[in-house]
Amino acid sequence: MGVSITLCVILSLTLYVGWKYYFFNISNRNTRIEKDQIAEKKAQDLEKLGISFEKAHAEALTPSALPKIPTSSADILPTTPLPFTAPSTLADAPSQQDSLYPAESSVKVLPLLETSDEVVQAMELLGQYWKTESWKDRVPLVAHSERVAALMRDYYETQGASDPVPSTLVSKARYQINGTEILYFSYASSRPTGSLEIAMLRGPQGKFLIDWESLTGYGEMSFQEFRTKRPHEPVLMRSYVRLFEYYNYEFSDSKKYLCIKLMSESGDNSVYAYCERGTQLAQWIERDLATTGPAGFKGYTMLISFPPDAQSNQCVNLDKVVAQRWLSLP
Repeated sequence: MGVSITLCVILSLTLYVGWKYYFFNISNRNTRIEKDQIAEKKAQDLEKLGISFEKAHAEALTPSALPKIPTSSADILPTTPLPFTAPSTLADAPSQQDSLYPAESSVKVLPLLETSDEVVQAMELLGQYWKTESWKDRVPLVAHSERVAALMRDYYETQGASDPVPSTLVSKARYQINGTEILYFSYASSRPTGSLEIAMLRGPQGKFLIDWESLTGYGEMSFQEFRTKRPHEPVLMRSYVRLFEYYNYEFSDSKKYLCIKLMSESGDNSVYAYCERGTQLAQWIERDLATTGPAGFKGYTMLISFPPDAQSNQCVNLDKVVAQRWLSLP
């Protein structure tokens, strides 16, 4: 009888330990999956900002190499560019002032306290922006309003454009990019990438304001106007870009030219831009767009123009990549 009781106790303890170990492993596995999903989403958010996740992670581990977090409007707008070291595949790159492609970004992921006054204020300002119908009444809600007000008039009244429509809030984060602190919000959207990214910068009073140019994907011309007028002088445009294989008209030689497809912010218009293969600009583009795949996009801010006596309204010169994102920072 005593032996039976002992065996029952041992069996019960064995089952208890076994079940506890099993559920512990299940819990750990679920935790790892959740952490992996968070890391993957963060990587996707950084890619949409034109930043390598690996680079951001390395920067976060070496804070001594990072610029300080800005505490005033003077800190937010540095007057000197950050130093740039060209990758080994782009040897003898020109100085950044004359370069046809942007310098690599210095980025740090900052902690985000969702209940903080500044984050709550930023969310309230976003809500106010979407409820405000007149663009003139929106001017106080955007960063650099003294300069951007004229762009807003051009966008809404001359180009006849409208704001993208946000859906569900997917994620939010806080970064320091090239010395500038930003709040980042990602919404589900009907845009080609499926998301609408909004960056908010600190204004003169310390409150976060909307970076309107990157929100709307503002360009000096609409895609339709650009294709109709065929300007020979470089025009600043924001678009979704990816490597492409379309060679025609002046750019029919695929061995001579590199092609990228440029799609408007709404996805309803596009052109093809070209630069000569082997140039530093072409090497930089191939390197930067290598991870987009056959269907992915990145958002570039660029200067593009039509060649003299253009044979079509869809093949253009890629004159310069100003920024590898729509958010333009000093």
